[in-house]
Amino acid sequence: MDEIGDYMVSPVLSIDIESTVQEAALFMTANNIGSLLVKKFDEYVGIVTETDLTRKVLGKGLNPESTPISDIMTSPVLSLDCYLPIEEANRFMHKNKIRHLGVTEEDKIVGILSVKDLVSYFSKDFRMQE
Repeated sequence: MDEIGDYMVSPVLSIDIESTVQEAALFMTANNIGSLLVKKFDEYVGIVTETDLTRKVLGKGLNPESTPISDIMTSPVLSLDCYLPIEEANRFMHKNKIRHLGVTEEDKIVGILSVKDLVSYFSKDFRMQE
């Protein structure tokens, strides 16, 4: 049985809570990622996604250069243990209407699972049936 940890992206990329939306967007673009954890000291306190940038910044006419990332991040970061079955992550993400999930090991976030990662998993199963 495939586990969440088999499909997560690691290491986790993050930005400091004092950063602006503009800095987060530039970091996400430079690293070709769709989400970014927000860190305060040594703790992940939130997550920001491309959807947040679109809906919470552009959609509301906020200035990305002056808007703190803390104003638009989602907190807390929803997460599941890396050893749980990947199907459980799919159900959890659907139930909570999220596209990015923190993945933990011993209660520490060690990776991110996205809808794109779930598509990889389910398309693997589909290819095997052909």
